[in-house]
Amino acid sequence: MFETIVMACLAVMAVCLLVVLVALISTKDELSRAVMADVIFYAMVVIFLVWSLQKETMIGYEIPILAALVCGVIPTIAMARIISRGRR
Repeated sequence: MFETIVMACLAVMAVCLLVVLVALISTKDELSRAVMADVIFYAMVVIFLVWSLQKETMIGYEIPILAALVCGVIPTIAMARIISRGRR
């Protein structure tokens, strides 16, 4: 039963990831693209976390911790640059 729920969650997250990817490709607004790129990255991290619930991995939780550390700094700087159009 647990595996069925996990697979359903993976399917829903994959569909959401694809919808955001299509929206990312179709939009022209730079700020929206930056936000959607962050959403895609977070979705990939969550898909990995849910996948690691079923599969035994050596780095099951190191990747999300590293991603959380990196996601706190780099997207903020990138979005600030996009909003200010590269001006300092």
